[in-house]
Amino acid sequence: MTEQSTIVAAGVGSLSPVALASVLDQSVDCVKLIGLDGEVQYMNGNGLCAMEVDDFNAIRGRQWVDLWPEEARQTILDSLATSAGGKPVRFRAFCPTAKGSPRWWDVSVSAVTNAAGAHAGYLSISRDMTDNETATEALAIAADEMRHRLKNTYTMISSLLMSFARGDAARESYASEMAERLVALSTAQALFVSKEASCTIGVLIPALLAPFNNPACPVTITGSEAIDVDQGQADAIALVVGELAVNSSKHGAIAKGGDIQVDWQSADQMLEIRWVEQLATRLTGVPRAGGQGLRLMERIMRARRGGIAFDWRDDGVTVTLTLNLS
Repeated sequence: MTEQSTIVAAGVGSLSPVALASVLDQSVDCVKLIGLDGEVQYMNGNGLCAMEVDDFNAIRGRQWVDLWPEEARQTILDSLATSAGGKPVRFRAFCPTAKGSPRWWDVSVSAVTNAAGAHAGYLSISRDMTDNETATEALAIAADEMRHRLKNTYTMISSLLMSFARGDAARESYASEMAERLVALSTAQALFVSKEASCTIGVLIPALLAPFNNPACPVTITGSEAIDVDQGQADAIALVVGELAVNSSKHGAIAKGGDIQVDWQSADQMLEIRWVEQLATRLTGVPRAGGQGLRLMERIMRARRGGIAFDWRDDGVTVTLTLNLS
């Protein structure tokens, strides 16, 4: 195919090749047309600018896969093979520009057909996501540092407890028990802001709540169904359950006595997690809505296509989390 015939194959038959090329040049993204054999046949003007290509002839006819770093090439080949079967592909990968500037790209690949409906090549649209990727990496580094410092703090407190209790059998027993709880709390708190959260509900929730279980407020986990969620959903569950546990340890049953029951079930691709908190005594005059923690939990669940509902009572609260598993 020639460059112009490839552009026509991209789809808008009522436009001339020149007019269609002009339309593609208006896109802020890097638009490329790839031939059946994987060669670059067209790149729009903004794409040339984004990739810091001074002359299109420098890449015309070159294999698209060869323009990518070695570690990304299998992803490129797989995207072409998958889209050839009629399924569009989207991925994120690193690829420096022609002048070596580091760039991260959000890339979509789909097949294009000619006027007869036959497979004629591929359309690839790449958007520069470098700023977003850099910000995400900065947040990940900050989270790692916070987890590291948090664990160090709990370790230091445990060591101090054991040191002060040394030589007194009763105190040593108490300090040892508290040290174990601090270790468990450190693990749970790390999961609240971690990409390491288990994606199995039956593993994740007990790990989050184990350090909060105590004689004055037993935490009973009755859910038994083995349900897997994706990493984003696991992160959301960890954050919200963590927030509920921390709130309870300040204002609710964990602080004042009572009990907590947590269970879960799934039906029709919907996961439901219930947190039922019962206080030993009734509370009055306690604000129930509009707090920063409540708004945070609502935002977290919405971001994962889920929901959260609160049923407040004088002696506690029932919180229901829902997530779409499809």
